[in-house]
Amino acid sequence: MVDVNEQNIQNYLEGVFNADVTNVQIQKLGQGCVGTGYALDFNVNGEPQRKILKTLFTSNLGMDHFSDRAGSLLLANSHYSKIPNHINSFDVCGIHEDGTVISVGKAQEFFLLLDEAHGKDLFGDFERIATTNLLTELDKHRIILLAEFLATLHQEKPATNQDSLYKRCIRGLVGGNTSIMAIIDMYPEHLNWVTHEQLQHMIQESIHYWTTHKFKQTRLCHVHGDFHPGNIWFKEGTNEYTLLDRSGQTYGEAADDLTAFTINFIFYSLSKRGKFEGACKDGFELFWTTYLTKTKDHEILSVSPPFYALRSMVVCNPVFYSDEFFGSAENAKQTRQKIFNGALRMLTAKEVDLTKIEQYFS
Repeated sequence: MVDVNEQNIQNYLEGVFNADVTNVQIQKLGQGCVGTGYALDFNVNGEPQRKILKTLFTSNLGMDHFSDRAGSLLLANSHYSKIPNHINSFDVCGIHEDGTVISVGKAQEFFLLLDEAHGKDLFGDFERIATTNLLTELDKHRIILLAEFLATLHQEKPATNQDSLYKRCIRGLVGGNTSIMAIIDMYPEHLNWVTHEQLQHMIQESIHYWTTHKFKQTRLCHVHGDFHPGNIWFKEGTNEYTLLDRSGQTYGEAADDLTAFTINFIFYSLSKRGKFEGACKDGFELFWTTYLTKTKDHEILSVSPPFYALRSMVVCNPVFYSDEFFGSAENAKQTRQKIFNGALRMLTAKEVDLTKIEQYFS
């Protein structure tokens, strides 16, 4: 964690609340792919409060400079509240070199304060569905709910023409801070499931989409930006959910959100069952059918291949999913090969055929 202590936090909170703040305690909750979360407990005039303090790692995924981290957190603080059901951000803070919490203009490091989320992420649900090969009625309701949520969210367009923003979105998909290239840069040098020439081939195929799709600025829409299972928390046994960690951009390409979520049906089915089939396939088809029925946006299928390539490189990344996740090194190797080959087949096909997903990833 960045160098900050309870006393400095207490001084900051007293200024924010203009009240007596006591019993400040910081406890690490855990870490994800880009940062670490801490529980910040304190009393305001004797009343207990809890916020979540989030810090970012200082390398990879475009976070190498302190200004990168500042930009990410400032943007998150600004737009968390602009999307339905998203967790609120309380403030974004800076840390001076002496550890005091100060104004952002003089800061050298940053953290984000946000409300605590309640519920459980969907990673366990995907694993259960793949393992049991059973899609419950609650699973189906949630899939439809989330697909309809994205369909509604993506209807919102920017008020003014933002041609350059869509170009940046497509360009950033291939070579930006959280792009296909950036994810591959995190891979170790020696891999037993893919060659560097094959990875280069995927990048070259992805560049094709940059040159041919960057002028589709009418597709620019309101997006979540990182709609994966870890950022979607449901209260147990209900359809009540909270979204976390909206990242990167307010407006982008709808395919980014859909592929971030649906790649997990493919990934968990392959890792647990060896092929794309059964309940995972049913869930995948239900999500896509629901979305397309509501939006009529069939053009999204021609834009999705490079976004599936990005998400495929994420789930293949041993930094995120070690060999132990797959149960054995051999299963890890085979699953990653199928994921990579499937993503490359999508890219070369130039359009996702939803009836051929099983063939892509065979």
